[in-house]
Amino acid sequence: MIVEQSMSGEIMSTAGRGVYGLRVHGLDKVSELLPAEGAALGWPTVRVRQLDAPPPPPVPLDNRQGTRVLADGRTLALDRLAGTATFYGPALTPDVLAHPYLAPVATTVNRWVGREAFHSGAFVLAGRAWAVLGPRTAGKSSLLAALAARGVPILTDDILVVDGVDAFAGPRCVDLRQPVPGAALPTWPVRAGDRLRVGLPPIQPRVPLGGWLFLRWGDAVTLTRLAGTTLLARLAGQRSFGQLRSDPAMLLSIAALPAWELTRPRDWAALDDTHRLLVDTIAASRAVGSGQGR
Repeated sequence: MIVEQSMSGEIMSTAGRGVYGLRVHGLDKVSELLPAEGAALGWPTVRVRQLDAPPPPPVPLDNRQGTRVLADGRTLALDRLAGTATFYGPALTPDVLAHPYLAPVATTVNRWVGREAFHSGAFVLAGRAWAVLGPRTAGKSSLLAALAARGVPILTDDILVVDGVDAFAGPRCVDLRQPVPGAALPTWPVRAGDRLRVGLPPIQPRVPLGGWLFLRWGDAVTLTRLAGTTLLARLAGQRSFGQLRSDPAMLLSIAALPAWELTRPRDWAALDDTHRLLVDTIAASRAVGSGQGR
């Protein structure tokens, strides 16, 4: 049997699932997660557990541990030395463990090992991952679902983990509050019927990061290039768990990538124009980058 070590040095079998740049144990039956193979062999490991027992008191997150009360009243305790993430409360079903409950586990563990994490989706065009950021009402998931319906691979829906200038795949699903009109996507209810889940096909677990898109609503579909200093300030302010130390060199490297503000109207009919503009702009950007690299 092949074995590996957790963050605590505990010997663990290689059975597990790969997601967000982590090898996750305890979720082998969650279909939305990729098999932990290939690139995932060297990834940090964490074991997810559920206990229907009295929770420990909240503990502020530091470089070793953290215990927080989640929005639904459950408590999540993370222990870096033990390599565990424990949910206290009634058992969660596999669909919600995959998304959204795995997100706080992934952001914490990845920040502990020196990676950056953002509340962001990402799609893949021209061989690169393009991050999609914005507030909860900005329509990130609906844009990603619309792109998926047009054949664009989706890397992640809600959390983007970055290591250097590489980005990691999230669970293979996008959750929507309402279906995207005209998108021929099979959906099924999750989260007690509160969301519609779109299944995503498998994807490479690690993709080079190409750049950044910040969403806003407006009257027309436009892309406005952002200056590097503006992007650096936005990324520094939006990284997860800012109280944990970041590598300045990593922030500078990802802030050197191209970034735009994507404006579009609150109209489903604008999705075709949005898709075309993204494809054309990214293709042009990649062509300019290739020319400068020669």
